[in-house]
Amino acid sequence: MIAARLKYIFPYFWQSLSNSYTQIFFSKNKVLGLLLIFVSMFDLNAGFIGLLSVITSNVAAYLIGLNRQKVIDGLYGFNALLVGLGLGIYYQISLPFLVIVIFVSLLTLLLTNTLEGVLYKYGLPYLSLPFLFAIWIAMLSTRYFTQLEISQRGIYMLNEMYLLGGFPMVKVYDWFYTLSWPEAIKIYFRALGAIFFQYHLFAGLVIAIGLLYWSRLAFLYSVVGFSSAWVFYNFIGSGLNDLSYTYIGFNYILTAIAVGAFFVIPSAISFVWVMISIPLVAFLIASGNAVLGGYQLAIFSLPFNLVVIMFLYLFRLRERFHDKPSLVYLQQYSPEKNLYSFLVNKKRLPGLDKIQIKMPFMGKWKVTQGIEGTHTHKDVWKFAWDFEMTDDEGITFREKGLKVEDYYCFNKPVVAPADGYISEIMDGIEDNLIGDANLKHNWGNSVVMSHALGLFSQMSHLKRGSILVKSGQFVRKGEQVASCGNSGRSPYPHLHFQFQAAGEVGAATLNYPFSAFLTHNDETVFFSASQPVLNDFVSNNQIVDLLDLALHFVPGQMLHFSVDDEKESYHLSWKIETDIYNNTFIQCGESGAKAWFIRQPDIFYFTHYEGDKKSLLFDFYLGAYQLITGFVPGLKMKEHITLALYPNKFVLAIQDIIAPFYRFLNAEYCLEHTRFINDLSTPIIEMYAEVTFSMFGRLNEKRSFEMKFSENHMQSFIIRRGDTKIVLNRE
Repeated sequence: MIAARLKYIFPYFWQSLSNSYTQIFFSKNKVLGLLLIFVSMFDLNAGFIGLLSVITSNVAAYLIGLNRQKVIDGLYGFNALLVGLGLGIYYQISLPFLVIVIFVSLLTLLLTNTLEGVLYKYGLPYLSLPFLFAIWIAMLSTRYFTQLEISQRGIYMLNEMYLLGGFPMVKVYDWFYTLSWPEAIKIYFRALGAIFFQYHLFAGLVIAIGLLYWSRLAFLYSVVGFSSAWVFYNFIGSGLNDLSYTYIGFNYILTAIAVGAFFVIPSAISFVWVMISIPLVAFLIASGNAVLGGYQLAIFSLPFNLVVIMFLYLFRLRERFHDKPSLVYLQQYSPEKNLYSFLVNKKRLPGLDKIQIKMPFMGKWKVTQGIEGTHTHKDVWKFAWDFEMTDDEGITFREKGLKVEDYYCFNKPVVAPADGYISEIMDGIEDNLIGDANLKHNWGNSVVMSHALGLFSQMSHLKRGSILVKSGQFVRKGEQVASCGNSGRSPYPHLHFQFQAAGEVGAATLNYPFSAFLTHNDETVFFSASQPVLNDFVSNNQIVDLLDLALHFVPGQMLHFSVDDEKESYHLSWKIETDIYNNTFIQCGESGAKAWFIRQPDIFYFTHYEGDKKSLLFDFYLGAYQLITGFVPGLKMKEHITLALYPNKFVLAIQDIIAPFYRFLNAEYCLEHTRFINDLSTPIIEMYAEVTFSMFGRLNEKRSFEMKFSENHMQSFIIRRGDTKIVLNRE
């Protein structure tokens, strides 16, 4: 009854409660949440006060009207939890104390919101800074409150274990207390427990189990961080027992997870940065204790906060070496998922954050000189291409090729590669006779377009008098700007194209990719963003209205299907939704699973999946993993899929541990365009997709999918898993 009432007043109440505990480890895992709540209750008074603080902060944030998703994610609750646990350990429970806890929790919320606003503009997290300021304020001020009583509970730990679980709990605790493990291991577990103000090995072991369940990489980095600190303390001659003192050890653990695995992509480089951060944490611990000791205040997590924030700020200010290490931009609250998505998407979505620039022509052309070409593409002008048209035999001209009109590309339309303004025009230069070259006017007739600040494109060797635009004019992508010619340093008709950072004809070139094009060599290959090479036959993706409309999903749109799985028939509904960051996803009404996607004019990408993998939405995610809005008969596309979706969880857990260094698992997607019935009244497009999961190159599992598009939507979607066939028909 109470739970139902709370859910009505405060949706996702229990989720926000669990996440407030797990956010201390940068997680939203429910199992870890339950274990952390359990650990916090080892001291029942402290556990209750921590719980009260979380509820106070979360409910206040919700009623005030702060961002609901952040409340659900526990981002407004975890600092209040730490304050509550810290005060609950220190003071006995009384009515005055409960009142103080409520107001200190509200103070923590205010500090959280303020620090979020200050650090947000720099793209930095506030971590546990609100906790630090709030608990220091509380500890300093409550010294003058005579109605509060200092707690004596930690002295009688066995009594507290008995209250929690009777004699079995006492025996378990006593067994762990008397273990003859190496001192470093015992101190590691005590340091983990200290994060929740529990200073014994048993609490740390429970937390370690939860940490290992949530993320093998987070656990690995926690061990690496602590081990590095142990070696460093031994090297400098400091007392190794210092690491066992309350809050010292966990600063290294949390720093290693944050700097090595959560805010950055886990890698060999991130291991190096973790080891660099350890001495810095040690300096701050030693100096911080010296300063704060005079005020009888504990240093708590201050070194962790300062080092992590400074490192992240340093990484964001880099002008080069952005992959050493790479920052996480789409946070999935799992180091493994972040890593696997990064490995896939750095090749799959390299131009996602770039302005889409298409080929400046229609039809199929050949690259006759590419980047760092053999003739003119040298030095600061090396990022450029020459394009020509050929016949089926690869010849660029008809008859004898003695006249410019004999060349297939001469006088063909040159179009705007993207929206933009005309920056500069050069015209009036005569077209050369075949074999001649005008070295005085190297670029010939040219048009330079401005697409964004610092991004221009130049089209050169244009036909004299063919330029259709004026300087300063705004031109839409695909509009004709001129015709291909043979002016300037051009012995044969061709189109020269380059990207550049300045708006003048002949400016230094810029390394930048083309978007959504196909190469037609031995086989047809689609590139979402890349650069063609010498002798490539290339063309733009030609959008087909049927696919363009079928893959145009609008937030709020409902997708209804009738399902036949050979055993039963039923109805299924999915809804298109967006989150607070305007990321779009399809959500299954039955399972609650979510498939996140990105839609661009030429391509539809699924980016990641959350929820039950038995849901048919998971199969749809796999089968429609990447679709383009054009159709090319026989086109085959291959892409890697994130290993986070690998079906064998035990094998995946092993892979997780060594993923930053070596990957023995593989998940691959293959799409084939099979048929296009171009009926003017009702065109039909059919595609076939296949997903394979393999280990050491050996196939473990395969799923295949058949898609049929008609009447501006996906008419049917057939799933085959071994001998099982499931058919989804759009209603």
